Amino acid sequence: MQKKNSIEKIVLTGGPCAGKSTCLQAIKERYDDVLVVPEVATILLSGGFPVPGRDLPWSADWQSAFQAAVAKTQQSLEQAYELVAQNCGARLLVCDRGLLDGAAYTPGGVDEFCRLYQVDQTEAQQRYARVLHLESLATARPELYGKTGNQNRFEPLDEAQALEGHTQAAWSDHPGWTFIPGNAGIEAVKSQVLATIDSLLLSAAA
Repeated sequence: MQKKNSIEKIVLTGGPCAGKSTCLQAIKERYDDVLVVPEVATILLSGGFPVPGRDLPWSADWQSAFQAAVAKTQQSLEQAYELVAQNCGARLLVCDRGLLDGAAYTPGGVDEFCRLYQVDQTEAQQRYARVLHLESLATARPELYGKTGNQNRFEPLDEAQALEGHTQAAWSDHPGWTFIPGNAGIEAVKSQVLATIDSLLLSAAA
């Protein structure tokens, strides 16, 4: 799906509290030839972009400005990490969320996101060889859902459940989309993620 000679990219996505941080840490510890592209939203929110509830009230105008910044930065950051990968000999990029994740936070979903931020949906999908969707605890095991990991954002349970559905909708048309349920626990989720990466690296080496 990607251009020949480009570094293959996969997306690790999901609703809030899906285990992304745990899986990404495991990837960093296990592989020397895989690079993790950090989450753009977290970079912006922790790097000076105004945060609702701290710097100003949330508004639709703020959300629009934020998503525009995320969409532009996502593309530039991935391009920069492709250069890093070429320089250090990495064989795979794992993106902590991808370009279409912004559609989960956009009223109107993928169509409206693509219209507002001049994104071609087909090209956005073709950026990535696979999309691994980790199910949020908000839907897998809602009794365990809470404020863990990312301190910059926290959604109440009902909002987290809605975001889980919106994120699935944003990516489910991707031909390489894989849903990883969360009800078996984080170790099962992590094992499936690592097994997928093992398989991709084996295929690349063949």
